[in-house]
Amino acid sequence: MTNTRERLVHLVIVRDLSSVQMMSTELGIPEEEVGILLTELTQEGTLRGHLTEDGARYFKYDVKVSEAPAIDRREHVPEFMKFDERPGQVAAIIGLVITAIGTYGLMTAGGNIDMESFGAIVMLIGVAVILAGCYYLSMRKTPS
Repeated sequence: MTNTRERLVHLVIVRDLSSVQMMSTELGIPEEEVGILLTELTQEGTLRGHLTEDGARYFKYDVKVSEAPAIDRREHVPEFMKFDERPGQVAAIIGLVITAIGTYGLMTAGGNIDMESFGAIVMLIGVAVILAGCYYLSMRKTPS
């Protein structure tokens, strides 16, 4: 049993295993026994950590911090990917407003052919402006 305990301590400390199932496979004993051994070793002070509630993992308290340099989180955007979207967005929003005005004019014309024609023309101009804004947004260069 002492050999099993030493091997379990080796698995946890040196090999950094946390899965009780893998420890059980390595030691050739049931998972329940591994859980009991981990609890005993923790209470003795040989191991510092805790067993999860479901008994599937054992987490150490003294985790080693990696000595690898920290990665810069700022992403460098290549020059060809820089693109100002505002003109296209503004054009599309203005086109939407023009379309709404044309639709309102079309609905309130009340049978007047001239007003209905004017409302339809304004609405179509609004749709053209929306399409121009969307076209501008679609011109963003992508990496090939």
